[in-house]
Amino acid sequence: MKRKTIRWKILIPLILGILIMAAAFILISYQTYRQYEIDDCVNYARGLTGLIAHDIVKANDVEGIIRMGRAFPRYKELIEKLNKLRDAYPDVVYLYAYRPLKDGLHVVFDLDTDEFKGSAPGEVEHYYEAFKPYQQDMMDGKEIPPIISNEKYGHVLSVLTPLYDARGVCQCYIGADCSMNQLDRYARNVIHRIGSFFLIVMALALIFGILFTDRGVLRPMNRLENKAYLDTLTGLKNRTAYYDYNQVINKKMDDGRADYSILMIDINFLKRMNDEYGHEQGNLYLQGAAELIRKHFGDEHLYRIGGDEFVIILEGKAQEGIEEKIRAFKDEIARLKEDDSLQPWEKVSAAVGMAKYEKGRDASTEEVLRRADEAMYRQKIAMKAVRTE
Repeated sequence: MKRKTIRWKILIPLILGILIMAAAFILISYQTYRQYEIDDCVNYARGLTGLIAHDIVKANDVEGIIRMGRAFPRYKELIEKLNKLRDAYPDVVYLYAYRPLKDGLHVVFDLDTDEFKGSAPGEVEHYYEAFKPYQQDMMDGKEIPPIISNEKYGHVLSVLTPLYDARGVCQCYIGADCSMNQLDRYARNVIHRIGSFFLIVMALALIFGILFTDRGVLRPMNRLENKAYLDTLTGLKNRTAYYDYNQVINKKMDDGRADYSILMIDINFLKRMNDEYGHEQGNLYLQGAAELIRKHFGDEHLYRIGGDEFVIILEGKAQEGIEEKIRAFKDEIARLKEDDSLQPWEKVSAAVGMAKYEKGRDASTEEVLRRADEAMYRQKIAMKAVRTE
C-alpha cells in the first residue's frame, strides 16, 4: 500500500502537470500558428497585389475603365492576364480593384469565381461593413491594414494595395482575399496533431512513472544538444536565428547606422520533386540548393526561413558586386538545367529577388523583405515556376 501511495503521489502531480501544460501549449500554439498563417497569407496576397499594381494595371487606365467598362481598349486582355495570375496564387479566392469615392466603391475589375459573378467595371458597390472604418483613409489614398470580415463573400482576409499615379494620387486599390475558413481548417488540424501528441506523451509519462517509482529512482535523462538556431537538414541558420538578427538590424535602423540589402530566394519545384521522386530525393534537392546558395553568397547571414525559402542579409561592403553574384547564380542554375548527366534532384532551380534598405521608406526589415519577396515573385512568374499546388 505504501508503495502505491508513493507511486500516486508522483503520478498525480505528473498527470495534472502534463494536462495543464498540454492545455496551455495547445492554446498558445493555436494562437501562434493562426497568427503565423494570417501573416503568411497577408504577405502572400501582398505579393500578388503589389505585382498587379506594379506591372499589370496602369494608373492612367483606371478612369477610362470605370467610364467605358468592358468596352475599354485592352480590358479583355487585362482580365485574361489577371485570371492567369490568380490561377498561379491558389490561396487567393477573390481578386478585384475598387476606386473608393463618397458614393461607394467604383469597380475597376472584379474577377468571376465559381460561386460569384464579379461586378462589371463602372458599377458602384456599397462599402462593406468591415471597410467602413477605413472609408475616409481609402478616399485619401492611405495604406490600409489587412481586414478580416465575414459578410457577403464569406469569412475572408482582405489585403488592399493602393495604385498611385505619377503624381502620387491613388487611383484605386488592388484587393486580394484569402479564405479564413481554410486558414482555420489548418489551425484545427494543428490542434488535433498537438492534442494527439500530448495524449501519447501523457501515456508514456504514466508508464514511465509506474515502471520507475517502484524503485524510488528516476533515471537521469541526457540533455539534447541545443540546436535552436540551426536547420538540421541544410546546416544553415534557421528562422529563429533570422528573427533574432532582425532585432540587431532594426536597432541599427533606429540608430541611423543601417546599410543593408535582403535577398529572397525561393526554390522551385520542391513539391514536384517530393511527389515524383520521394522525400529523400526532395531533401537532397534542398541540400543541393543550400550548397549552391552558400557557394555564391556565403553563409554568414544565410537563413532557411521556410520549407523552400532562403533569405540572405548583406551589410555594408558585403553588398558590393552583388549583382554579379546574382547573375553568376542564375547562370549556374541555367547550366544545371541543361546538364543531361545530372539527376533531376541535382538540377537546382530557384528564383531570387533583392531589395535594398531605403532610409525614410522602410520602417523595419519586414518591409525590405516584402519588397525582396515581390521582386522574387516577379522573377518566378517570368520563369513560369510559381507554385500551383
